[in-house]
Amino acid sequence: MVFPEQRTKRGSVGRRAAAAVAALGLLAVASDAAAFCRSTTCRTTKDKECPTDADGCSTDGAKLFWPTSCISYATNRLGTSDLDPADTRAIIRKTFQAWSDVDCADGTVAAMTFQEREPVSCKKSQYNKTGPNVNVVLFQDSNWKYRGIDGTLAKTSVTYNDETGEIYDADIEVNTANNEVTITDDPAKVQYDLQAILTHEVGHFIGVAHSPDPGAVMFASYSPGSMTQRELHPDDVAAVCGIYPENGGVACNTEPRNGFSAECDDPEPKGLCSVQPASSGVSYGALAIVLGSGLVAARARRRNNASMTSLTDGGRR
Repeated sequence: MVFPEQRTKRGSVGRRAAAAVAALGLLAVASDAAAFCRSTTCRTTKDKECPTDADGCSTDGAKLFWPTSCISYATNRLGTSDLDPADTRAIIRKTFQAWSDVDCADGTVAAMTFQEREPVSCKKSQYNKTGPNVNVVLFQDSNWKYRGIDGTLAKTSVTYNDETGEIYDADIEVNTANNEVTITDDPAKVQYDLQAILTHEVGHFIGVAHSPDPGAVMFASYSPGSMTQRELHPDDVAAVCGIYPENGGVACNTEPRNGFSAECDDPEPKGLCSVQPASSGVSYGALAIVLGSGLVAARARRRNNASMTSLTDGGRR
């Protein structure tokens, strides 16, 4: 299917669906042939519950998608103080590569690839409705500002069109303020594996919601010390192949919406890091992956007081 540029009514531009590696799935729709779920524009609120099918996939709203077969992203140049910047960037690159040129069950190759840009100064999850943008991966070392999901490992914010589901922008934030992420291949030294966490996040980045399959990268929990979510499971493969089929007819365009900028306003915001554009028709949500339910005493390091906090039964939501 070709996804042309969409024109919408005023106020129809949906804002941000967030996704993250430590927890919840708020957006989704299941495929007829697989268990995977699609992110949709339906947002659960205190007054409305999105209907779901037997797999827990949302059955309401437009399915999210990028109108291109290739997407550019950049890392924030500061990285995280705990890890070598070059090594960290190499791990991030692997997580996007995991979802690139995926071999599908029918012998085709999924039409999705990624272009890595040079590190940028922007350290903020935001979408500029009238100006240039960047899809950024960044670390929050000092303060995780998202209340209600402070036990999450990472969060992906997606800006989309409320009517069509077309994705305009996506940003990934890693919660290194509360958790010790590692990039080692030594199983004995793994804490919260950055590669596993971000491979999950990239799935949200391209419109995949949480899967009911416990073996999938997109399953909504992570076991501390695990590296299994580094590689796509057949369910994840079915997801990317279903959303971005080889013969979908979508052209490659790595330019962010309204052009590219390595900078963003207020790069060290005082308040929430995700800023909504000035528009009355905007919606914002968050998806996350929490520390897997049923885990025993998953530990998260607190930088501010150097104490160890125990998170159990899926952490805090």
